[in-house]
Amino acid sequence: MAEFAGGRLFLLGSSLIAIGTAGFYYLPGMIEADAAGSRLINSIYCSTMTLTTVGYGDICPGADMDIIGRAFIVVLSFCGLGMFCGPVMNFASSWTEDVPGGAIGAALTTLALGIGLFTVLEDFSETEAAYFSFITGTTIGFGDRSPASDAGKIAAAIFAILVINVTGGLLEPAASFLSSYCMKRDVAIIEGNGNGNGKKEL
Repeated sequence: MAEFAGGRLFLLGSSLIAIGTAGFYYLPGMIEADAAGSRLINSIYCSTMTLTTVGYGDICPGADMDIIGRAFIVVLSFCGLGMFCGPVMNFASSWTEDVPGGAIGAALTTLALGIGLFTVLEDFSETEAAYFSFITGTTIGFGDRSPASDAGKIAAAIFAILVINVTGGLLEPAASFLSSYCMKRDVAIIEGNGNGNGKKEL
């Protein structure tokens, strides 16, 4: 049986984030001109939020982004969808049975981590931090809450990668059930007494 290569997943994910970071850093208009903080950290943040499809829409893309920048974001977004809807979801379903408490335990721990991080780094209330963590984990990313400090942006980027993996593990049983439910079943005729009683649904 084939085993999931976590090292390859890490290498692929890191490479995509690096490529995205370079694009946001060097291409003109990719980040709002008045965005506070380090441009490098903003680029890492925007790259990660694009790849994870969270996309808060706070500092990126910029209002002056040209056609090259738009094309870059389209390609990067497709890479992110392929990455997080494919290998990351497969990886997420591989570890849930090995963690104490399973996917639910991991989800509660990750939520507590998000609350702790963003109450300290971004001065969110506990309710705001929990809401922000949930919106990030489900990749909705409304943008009504987003990190403002450099430390908060780095934390949000790392947290997004972690929490989406946990969300994938949490949703895997539901995804498997719904996929099975929506699959059309074939009817095979097994040799029997010749009167059709040998039909069996597969």
